[in-house]
Amino acid sequence: MSQQMSQPQQKSQKRKFSARTKKSKDFNNLDLNETYSIKEYNELNNYLKVNPNFEIVNKQLISVDYSPMAIEAVTHEISRQLGNWNIANTNGIGIVTTSKGGFDFNVTINSQKIRAPDIAFTPEDTFLSLDENQLWSFKGQPFTPKFIVEVADISRKDVGNKIDAKIKRDYFANGTSVELGWLIDPKNCAIWVYKRNKNNAPYRRRREWKDLEAGDILPGFTLELGLINNIINKFSESDDDDDDEDEDEKSRKKRIKRKPDVCPYCDAEYKEPYKMMQHINKNHIKD
Repeated sequence: MSQQMSQPQQKSQKRKFSARTKKSKDFNNLDLNETYSIKEYNELNNYLKVNPNFEIVNKQLISVDYSPMAIEAVTHEISRQLGNWNIANTNGIGIVTTSKGGFDFNVTINSQKIRAPDIAFTPEDTFLSLDENQLWSFKGQPFTPKFIVEVADISRKDVGNKIDAKIKRDYFANGTSVELGWLIDPKNCAIWVYKRNKNNAPYRRRREWKDLEAGDILPGFTLELGLINNIINKFSESDDDDDDEDEDEKSRKKRIKRKPDVCPYCDAEYKEPYKMMQHINKNHIKD
């Protein structure tokens, strides 16, 4: 026979439920070991319908922001170039994954840390060694990629620090297979390269905004930034257009757009200085 609660007990129970309901709405830090009511479950379901990107860290769901169009376009171009190299590479074809491809980077502790780099490369020998659980779920033995790329606008210091910490603490954690990482900020033309030192600790170095070689990690792969510059310039040109301008002003802007430069050694024309330098170095400068 159930015992009826007194009025103070009922109020206390309501306060606990109210506090818990308020807490459960913090879906960015959801405790996966917690049990939820039907109402809370429906709230979570509705949230997932509009916020489907999550990573799992320390048994908590961490939401992943959507990328703006320019960032996503650059990410796609990098993955395309890596994919083309992968197809042409006969010395060790692997698997290229993007931001939907998750890996369990928590390889030293009996707990999951599912992260999804913007771009990742897993060697063929690793891929061929995976069992059914590893291929189709996150239940098998953890494995990690060899190479990762993050693409972001790190103008804000807190954003840059957050990504830097994720790369160093998670991707390059002791026990992972990651040997090379790139953080590319196309908006500010900034590149950071991550590697391990002799003690296996991660470090990073800033690089110039020019073609980026993967070295011995991915032999023969060079990221051509000229193609990324084309994407950046397209978005820059669209930003310059003002919807409130009249047609005469728009026509004037189109007329004064930069004309292509002519190579001093031949008749080749290029609008971008970077492309011109690449052409001259390749065709007119002898070693």
